[in-house]
Amino acid sequence: QINKVYIFDLSNDKSFVQYALKNGLQTFMISWRNPDPRHREWGLSSYVQAVEEAVDACRAISGSKDVNLLGACAGGLTIAALQGHLQARRQLRKVASATYMVSLLDSQIDSPAMLFADEETLESAKRRSYQQGVLDGRDMARVFAWMRPNDLIWNYWVNNY
Repeated sequence: QINKVYIFDLSNDKSFVQYALKNGLQTFMISWRNPDPRHREWGLSSYVQAVEEAVDACRAISGSKDVNLLGACAGGLTIAALQGHLQARRQLRKVASATYMVSLLDSQIDSPAMLFADEETLESAKRRSYQQGVLDGRDMARVFAWMRPNDLIWNYWVNNY
């Protein structure tokens, strides 16, 4: 989870949140804390459990029997895993729909990030991340800097906002 929830609410005239609310959609958002070494053991199942708790809270608050999910980036992977988990427990009816934005769901296909990685590099990164307790944001930024830097959102934001 890269934790950039504000991308959906940049300003009054550039806000997905405002758009959803104006169109009658009760809207809830999850903003993750930045993990630190205490969270070393967190895995995808930890995030899926948290999202399921959030779904149940949203259903309770809204009085709705189901929710519409939108997941961006790793959030898409998380809601896909949640849907699989709910289906296995025959509770998928909690989710009316799911929308995925820039979400890599099939790790078997090539992605731009994999151009710079081999098995040895990936294993080294995993070991380093585990030893530190977290994947340092600077390391993540380096990966993104190598991937089509002219297409990254901050370039757009700086030049056109």
